[in-house]
Amino acid sequence: MAFYIFGKPLDSFVQLFIFEPIVIGIIAILIAMITKKSWTVFITIIALNIIDNFLLVNYQFGGQGIGTIISQNILFFFEKFFSMFYEILIAYIIVKLPIMHSKFKIA
Repeated sequence: MAFYIFGKPLDSFVQLFIFEPIVIGIIAILIAMITKKSWTVFITIIALNIIDNFLLVNYQFGGQGIGTIISQNILFFFEKFFSMFYEILIAYIIVKLPIMHSKFKIA
């Protein structure tokens, strides 16, 4: 995702544990505020990570065939599993804060 925004790849640690959790977390929190449901954080983060994996794999392995694309999508999804858990945890904690519940009526 950072490659498409900045035009060059970021360091792996910065991308997985700083940039993506902030961007994906903000999007998930906004979706939770719009839908008024906290469980949408999980669905949003998983869906955005799957889309990010698909874009990255198609960019890197697009000319190698459908089998490579499918296997690399699965590999990249599990490779990003810890950072995805980190994103879910932070966004869910923010959504469950009492101020979010009282101000935005998130259940």
